[in-house]
Amino acid sequence: MFFVLGSIGLLAGLVVLSALAGVVSLVFWVVLLPFRLLGLVFRGLAFVLLIPFLLLLGGGVLLAVGLPLLLVVLVPLAPLLLLAVVWLARRNVHRVAA
Repeated sequence: MFFVLGSIGLLAGLVVLSALAGVVSLVFWVVLLPFRLLGLVFRGLAFVLLIPFLLLLGGGVLLAVGLPLLLVVLVPLAPLLLLAVVWLARRNVHRVAA
């Protein structure tokens, strides 16, 4: 009988301690929430201040990598593009004359 009452008492104590821990946790969450929000504000402000530098870095990478890649693709296609321009020019001249 004592084992059953002891187990019930232990369970009741565990429930009470858990409820107290939940209340303490909730109080700390409410108290510390403004500081977390302030941290988010400062992080967002830092990101907004960093955007111009990220754009400059992206433009530099575009010039350093994108321009050579564009030239690598366009140089072999230059004769084909020139041929297409000449064909379009001749086609338009025939239409105007007719």
